[in-house]
Amino acid sequence: MAKIPVVFLEPPLGAVGFPGGPNIRYLDTQVTPEVASWYETSWKWEDDLRKRVSSKLKLMYPNEEFSEYIIKSLDDLRAFLEKEREAIGYVVVDLQGPSVMLTEIVETGKPVILLAVTLGGGGDYLLDRALFEKYPVVRIATRDVDSEAALSKVRYLIALYKLKSTVALVISNRDLSAWINRVYLNTGIKVIQMSGSEFVKNYYSKVKDDDAEPIARAWIEGAAQFPDKDKQYSEVLKSARLYVAMNNVLKDLGATAITVDCLGLSSVSSVVLDAWPCLGYAQMWKDGKYVPMCEADLNSLVVALVGKHLLGVNGSATDPVTDDLKGTVTYYHCYLPINPAAGTELRYSIVPSHLGTRYAAVYVEYPVGKKITAVGFNINDKKAYVHESEIVGNELSLPACGTKVIGKTDVSSLAKKWANGWHRVVLLGEHRQAISEFAKLMGFEVINEDSQVS
Repeated sequence: MAKIPVVFLEPPLGAVGFPGGPNIRYLDTQVTPEVASWYETSWKWEDDLRKRVSSKLKLMYPNEEFSEYIIKSLDDLRAFLEKEREAIGYVVVDLQGPSVMLTEIVETGKPVILLAVTLGGGGDYLLDRALFEKYPVVRIATRDVDSEAALSKVRYLIALYKLKSTVALVISNRDLSAWINRVYLNTGIKVIQMSGSEFVKNYYSKVKDDDAEPIARAWIEGAAQFPDKDKQYSEVLKSARLYVAMNNVLKDLGATAITVDCLGLSSVSSVVLDAWPCLGYAQMWKDGKYVPMCEADLNSLVVALVGKHLLGVNGSATDPVTDDLKGTVTYYHCYLPINPAAGTELRYSIVPSHLGTRYAAVYVEYPVGKKITAVGFNINDKKAYVHESEIVGNELSLPACGTKVIGKTDVSSLAKKWANGWHRVVLLGEHRQAISEFAKLMGFEVINEDSQVS
């Protein structure tokens, strides 16, 4: 459960009430009865808004804990900041401004969701624009601060809390310590590394075929195509053993996310792990308990965690390639989640891939006409790369990976702006705004890859 402070800024005088502007020092001296009446008029108006916001928050987020703070003076503000200095971030409802109070909150560097009442805090919303650009602030100005549209921004802090509560496992023989440390520093995710040799010895090798066969048979029965049983079955069975082993190690370590260095551990020169995790990853998404990612890619694992906790969408890494003559991007990998969104289960096949050199790839058919959002994070440099495509087809062919989702987008812009490695996590739906705003709260720069605007 996330614990989130909700701050109502209610300086005694400002745009809503007395038009002479704010003067917080009034609270430190005796005031005339007339000035006191101005205070009361403002606070009665603000009280109604505050009650509506608090009620709606409890309705929208019944499993979270909100602590309410009414800030009428700088003393109130500083007491609040001292008490909540360890909070994940702040929801700030700016009921009356302009005020120096908001500046002090933003300059803490904490993630802030700013809900500015148009006729109250709307001045702060515009006047402090330059300040907001320097800090992790997501803001909206509206008359309807108690609306679902406005309060939906609060989910960013909940997702941030879930992200920082994640323990992830990476299985690889490479030294990933510098990357792991940077992930913790920039996201709060704790990553445990286990060598492939240790994983195979203590987990994978201990899973018997008898334990895995029911899983393998269920996968095959659910597949639309399984074209070559004689060649494919043994590889599917190994994938089922690996699925069981991954679940066992995650349970033992208390982790909720995993990424296996499948290419590094199954290289031509040295095979440490003789199974591919693609089918197991697809099953993990269906199980809903763990978040998997390919190729020991911690950047993409963070994106997948954001997709799950923020958007409720299941996504995985792909290798995008363009066809400049057709204006398309093909997002290929050896699987994508079969259940990319709630209530959606896609047709899949278990097929050979890479010109028939592998036999347990997953071909998933994504819905033509729908939009996808492709996202790449650079955790070291704190950058987020985002573009959107419209799905125009799916390709089943032997070259390269099993799943090939074809999308239409601005390929010339991608070619000019591409950076940050190859992987992009594909998320079903249009999520550019949510990803961009969440990235800002993480302190990331956002690059829109499909836009000619720099």
